[in-house]
Amino acid sequence: MLSLLLLPLGFLSDGEAVDYGRDVRPILSQYCYPCHGPDSATREAELRLDRADVLGDDRHILVPGDPEASELFYRVTTDSEFEKMPPAASKKTLTSDQRDILKRWIQQGASYEDHWSFRPIGNPEPPAMRSDWPRNAIDRFVLARLEAAGLEPSPEADRRTLIRRWSLDLTGLPPTPEEVEAFVNDDRPDAAERVVDRLLSSIAFAERMTLAWMDAARYGDTSVFHADGPRDMWPWRDWVMRAYHRNMPFDQFTLEQLAGDLLTEPTREQLVATGFLRNNGTSDEGGAIDEELRVSYHVDRVKTVGNVWLGLSTECAQCHEHKYDPIGQDDYYRLFAFFNQSVEPGFQTRNGNAEPTIPVPSAEQERREQEITADIAALERWLSEVEAPEAALSAWTSEQRQELLALDPPTLSPWQALGPFQGPSSKAVFQKEYGPESGVDLEATVEGHTWTPRPDLADGKVQPLGLPANSALYLTRTIHVEQPGERVVSLGSDDTIQVWLNGESLLSKESYRAAQADQDRVTLKLEPGDNTFLFKICNGAGDSGLYFKLLGLPLPDPVIAALKKDAAARTDAERRAIRDHWVRSVWDEGQQRQSRIGKQQKALTELRQSIPTTMIMRDLEEGRPTFVLARGQYDSPKADQPVEPGVLENLLPLPDAAPRNRLGLASWLIDPDHPLTARVAVNRYWSMLFGHGLVRTVMDFGSQGEFPSHPSLLDWLARDFIESGWDIKRAIRQIVLSSTYRQQSIAPEVLRDHDPENRLLARASRFRLQGELVRDLALSVSGLLVDRPFGPGVKPYQPEGLWNEVSLNKNVRFSQDHGEALYRKSMYIYWKRSAPMPVMTIFDAPTREKCTVERQRTNTPLQALVTLNDIQFVEAARHLAERMIAAGDDFDTRLRYGFELCTSRPPDDKRRRVMREIFDAQWADYAKDPTSADLLVSVGESDRDGAIDPVEHATWTVLASILLNLDETMNRE
Repeated sequence: MLSLLLLPLGFLSDGEAVDYGRDVRPILSQYCYPCHGPDSATREAELRLDRADVLGDDRHILVPGDPEASELFYRVTTDSEFEKMPPAASKKTLTSDQRDILKRWIQQGASYEDHWSFRPIGNPEPPAMRSDWPRNAIDRFVLARLEAAGLEPSPEADRRTLIRRWSLDLTGLPPTPEEVEAFVNDDRPDAAERVVDRLLSSIAFAERMTLAWMDAARYGDTSVFHADGPRDMWPWRDWVMRAYHRNMPFDQFTLEQLAGDLLTEPTREQLVATGFLRNNGTSDEGGAIDEELRVSYHVDRVKTVGNVWLGLSTECAQCHEHKYDPIGQDDYYRLFAFFNQSVEPGFQTRNGNAEPTIPVPSAEQERREQEITADIAALERWLSEVEAPEAALSAWTSEQRQELLALDPPTLSPWQALGPFQGPSSKAVFQKEYGPESGVDLEATVEGHTWTPRPDLADGKVQPLGLPANSALYLTRTIHVEQPGERVVSLGSDDTIQVWLNGESLLSKESYRAAQADQDRVTLKLEPGDNTFLFKICNGAGDSGLYFKLLGLPLPDPVIAALKKDAAARTDAERRAIRDHWVRSVWDEGQQRQSRIGKQQKALTELRQSIPTTMIMRDLEEGRPTFVLARGQYDSPKADQPVEPGVLENLLPLPDAAPRNRLGLASWLIDPDHPLTARVAVNRYWSMLFGHGLVRTVMDFGSQGEFPSHPSLLDWLARDFIESGWDIKRAIRQIVLSSTYRQQSIAPEVLRDHDPENRLLARASRFRLQGELVRDLALSVSGLLVDRPFGPGVKPYQPEGLWNEVSLNKNVRFSQDHGEALYRKSMYIYWKRSAPMPVMTIFDAPTREKCTVERQRTNTPLQALVTLNDIQFVEAARHLAERMIAAGDDFDTRLRYGFELCTSRPPDDKRRRVMREIFDAQWADYAKDPTSADLLVSVGESDRDGAIDPVEHATWTVLASILLNLDETMNRE
C-alpha cells in the first residue's frame, strides 16, 4: 500500500507517528499564530501556542496524552459558535484530518521542537541500499523514500533526452544535432560526465546562473520609480557572470556582494560586486522626502537579503512583530542598521548612476588610459627638466615686467540686463538669438523687454539672478582702456553661458552647473576706448547665477606676482614659476609639447567620460544611529529604542569578535554552523533543475513555508555543499549526474494517481522553459543567435510607443537597436522595470522591482500569440526554414534536420505525415498568393537568401514556426 509520508501536510497513514515540525506546526501557524503567536500586538488571551511553555498553562490548554482534557482540542472540535476556534470571523476552518493530527499529537505527548529550518544542519548518512540504481548519495536518499512508499524509480531517459535536458538546464540553449549524435554514439563509460563537464565549463553556464541571480538581485537598467531613468549596472551583472564562470565559492560570492567594500584594500572587482545591494529601485521625484526614500532603500535590502540567503520574510517585522516566525521588530532594525550606514542619499539622479560609483573600464580602455597617462607624464618630465635658453627667457621676463608696471587699470561700467526671455526648453533659449548678439542697443525693446540697470551685481563673487526655468538673460557693460592690450576675465554661470566682445563670439558653452568662480577663463583683446562686453546666461531649472572678475595680463597669477618683484627679490619658487610659464607658453619647443599635453589631456578626459561606471556601496565613516521605527514609518523613530547592527540571534549568535557592519553580517551568513544559508542555496539549485525545490516554498523556509519532501537529503546536500568549500559547480554536477535526475519524465498512472506533483521524485520533472530560454532557443536553432557575452543591455524588437505611457520626457523613449544587438541572448535585453519587454513578461518574467527568488510558471493563450506572431519568432522561423532547405533536397531530410534542431530527435511517422499535409496545403495557398509569401519571408531586419523561391521559403517558414511551437520544443523533458 502506498505510504503518503511525503505528500501535502495533513495526510498521515494509520499508526504513523505525528511529526510536530512537518504535521502540527503548519496547522498552528496557519490557524492559530495570528492571535496566539509571536506578535504581542495581536496576541489574544495572553496565550502563545508557538512555544512549549503553553504546556504549563493552568488553563489546561494542552494536557499531554489526554486530548479530551485539552482546551485546544475542545476549541477546535466544539460546535459552539462562541467557543469554536478559529473563530467564525476568521473564515478559517480546520479539516477533519487536521483535527485528527492535533488529537494524535496530544495523545503522543504534545511535544514541541524548534522549526526544522532553524535547527542546525545535520550530517545524515545516506541510507544503505542493495539496489544498483543509485549513482551517488542523492539517489540513496530518494530510493529509500520511494521504497518506503512502495514505488520504484522510472527508467533512465534516452540519451537524446538527457543531453537536451543537461544543455537546457545548464546553459539555457539546446544542443546542436552534432553534439547529440556525438553523445548518442559515445560508448565511453564517462560519456555523461564529459558532456556535463563541458557544459559546466562554458560561459553559457555562467550566463544561465546569472540570469536566475538577476531576478534575486532585482537587476534592471533603470531606476524604477518616477521617471524610471537609465542607470548602468551591467558591470555588476558581468561580475556575477565571471564569478560563476570561474566557480567562485558561494561563501566568497556572498561576502563580496554584501561587503566587498569593507574588505582590506578591496579590489575594483570587489567594489563592483557590492552593486548587488545598489540594484534596488530609486527615485528622483520632485517633492519627495529624502529621508523617506533613503529608509525605503534599506527596507528593500533587508527584504532582499532575508529572501535570498535566509529564505525568510524578514520584511514582515518592519511594522510589527513577525506573526509566524521568531523575528521581532528589534531583530528587524538590527538587520536594518547594517545598511543604514550607507553614504548614498535618498533622492537620486534621473539620468545615470548615483554616487557612490566606480569606473569600470574595459581592457582596451584601461590600456589606452595607461598609454595616454604615460605620454603625458613623459612630456611633463621633459618640460620640467629641459634646459631653457637663458637669454631668451631673460629678455621676455624683462619685457613682461615693464608692460605689467605700465598697465593702466580698465574702467568698468555698471551692468545692464535684458530679459528674461522664456522658451520651451533651456536648449531652445540657448540656441535662439534674440538680437543683442548682432549689436547692443541700450535703447532697444526686444520682445517687450528693455535694458535695465543692475548695479546690484557685484564683481568677484557669485551673484544670484533668480531666473525662471527655461529662460535667457542678457547682461552687458563697457570696458574702457587707454592703451590696447589683453586682459583675462574669470567667469562662472548657472547654467549655460555665451560671451561676446565688440560683437565677436568668444565663448559658447552648454553646461548645466551651479555658478562658481573661475569655471571659464576668456582672454579679451581690448581696443583703446570703450569695449562692449555681452554676457548671455540661460537657466534650465532651479537656481541661476553669474560670476565675473576682470584679471590682469593673460598670465597666471603666480607669474604676475613674481614679475612685479625685482629680479633680485624673487624666490626660487617665483623664478621657477616664470621659467615654467615661458617654457610651456612662449618657447616654440615647449609650446609644441604643451600643446601635445593639452590634446592628450582632452583625449584622456573624453576616454574617462566614455568609461562606464557602476554603483557600489560605501559606509559613512562616522556611522549613523538607528532606532526602531514606529509602524515602520521613516519619520517615527522611537528615541527610547536605539539599536546596534545585529543578527537573528535565535538562529546563530554573531561572534563577539565579528565587526558590527555588513562584513560581519556576511560572515554570519556563511558561517558553517548557520542553519539556513546552505539549505536555502542548494534548494534553489534543486528547484532550477527539477522545476520545484525539495522545499516547495523556495523563498519561505519559515513557519508558513512547506516542510521539505526529503529533509535528510536536503541536510546532506547542504552539509556537503559547505564541506566542499561551497563549490557551486560541484553541487550542481552531482545533482545532474544522479540517477534521480536522469529518469524519464513520463508519468505512469500509479504516479499520476498517488504523486501527481512528483514530490517523491519517482520520475523526472517536465516543465516549460522560461521566457528568456524560449526566445534564445528560437534564435539558436534558426542560426540568428549572436552568442557574445558581457556588455551593456540591448534593445531588440518591441511594440512601438510602449515606453511612452511611463515616460516623463523624450529622453526615455524606446529606441530600438539594429544589427547584431537584435539577436543577443535574452539576458542582455535592456530591462526597463516600469515597462519590461512584453515577450518576457508574458512568459512570467518579473519586473524586477523587488527580489524574486522563484518565478511562477503559467500557460496562457498570450504565450502562443507571441511565439506564433512576434516579429522575433517569425524572423527566427524563416531563418530556420533556410537552414532546413539547405540541409537537403527532399522533404524528409529537411524536416528531420529541423526537428532535430528543435527537439534533439527525429520526427516519428505520425508527425512526418501531419507536417507533409500542412506543407502541401501551404504550398498550394502561397502559389496562389505569392504576395503573402513575399511578406512572410520579409519579416525582420535580417537579410534573407534571395536564391530561395519565396513560395518555397514561405511554406517552409510555416513548418519551421510549427516546430518552434511544438510542446516538445517549448518544454524541458
